[in-house]
Amino acid sequence: MMKDWDYVNFSQDHELNYHLGLVNKSKSKDNREYLKEHTQWTAKNKLGKTVVTHGEFKPFVEADKPQLDDPV
Repeated sequence: MMKDWDYVNFSQDHELNYHLGLVNKSKSKDNREYLKEHTQWTAKNKLGKTVVTHGEFKPFVEADKPQLDDPV
């Protein structure tokens, strides 16, 4: 059984920052907004789900890595 913490909470900056850190990208507001506005919807639509786990979300963040800003 999945626990609440297994799922990405897109309203929590620290959860989005975690995914940005995994792909060595800046933990900026712009990058978090991109994950919320684009990557989240891509993942949910392609998976046919309303909630996604961190494991399911990671490949979509990897795919969007070129669109994200590098750390300064």
